[in-house]
Amino acid sequence: MYKLVRLQRQTTKHLKVSVSLQSYFNIMYKSLVLVVAIIATVSCIPTINQEEAIDKPGYCRIRNVYIKEGEQGPGPIGECSSNTCVSAKPGAEVISSVPCPLFRPRKGCYRSEHDYTKQFPDCCPKEVCPDETEN
Repeated sequence: MYKLVRLQRQTTKHLKVSVSLQSYFNIMYKSLVLVVAIIATVSCIPTINQEEAIDKPGYCRIRNVYIKEGEQGPGPIGECSSNTCVSAKPGAEVISSVPCPLFRPRKGCYRSEHDYTKQFPDCCPKEVCPDETEN
């Protein structure tokens, strides 16, 4: 009986060490996952190029296109719209954006797709009539 009790005490002591090591590795694993997640998140934050950060007082900025306050102009390539810079207050620009006009093509014709490789109005859909020949 003495050997059994002594064996149980040794086993219990061994289990405590085993459990504490398991807890330690569990905490280390979770910490590693957290650090990797933070690094991945921070690396995904877009950096601002100094050239892109240039501020022009009195102008609204839409990506790489600047429009003077009170004036109208096309948006950047990829955004098929006409834009008006309503207010160019720093940090609170107000831009009014108007998309391409809608239309119904004539009978026998169809409406083409947007061409996002061009600026407004060249990017807007056009009426295409296959039966008409160009001169």
